[in-house]
Amino acid sequence: MFWNSLMKKPILTMGIIMFSLFLFQVAKKEKWGIFHNDKLVSTACRGVLIRLEKKVPENWKVFCEGNNLAVEINEIAIPEKATNIKLLMYRQLANHMAYVARLATADILEKVMFVRFRLTHPDLIINAVTEGKFIVKLATLENPEHIMTHLKSTVQVQETVK
Repeated sequence: MFWNSLMKKPILTMGIIMFSLFLFQVAKKEKWGIFHNDKLVSTACRGVLIRLEKKVPENWKVFCEGNNLAVEINEIAIPEKATNIKLLMYRQLANHMAYVARLATADILEKVMFVRFRLTHPDLIINAVTEGKFIVKLATLENPEHIMTHLKSTVQVQETVK
């Protein structure tokens, strides 16, 4: 019955089909409705994230921003009586980057576009950005001087003093 009435009015049928296609495309672009599920989108960041979520400490927040990996660390283990907080924060940053490089699979981490770190301390916030292919090299470096020169040439850092 319904099918027969749609066959008698082909313009109405085409209008309904076109409107449903329009809604499907808008829902997919705007990420609303039942048409979009981020978990089904495969990216290299998701591959790294699956491995990292199992092993990172509880004070870390690890998530994907497209094909970019974001790591936010809220509580830094630095004594309050430390005289040079900046030096200790940079040392923590290098250790955390190397830790992520050792935990993640190297082949997948190379395909991540950018890796962003945010270390928060009551006196100082450090934001660092680098590419995934540069983080992978930290897993194999052992000499502190080589690590330091590698980080200086590949990592961009922004400091915010509170």
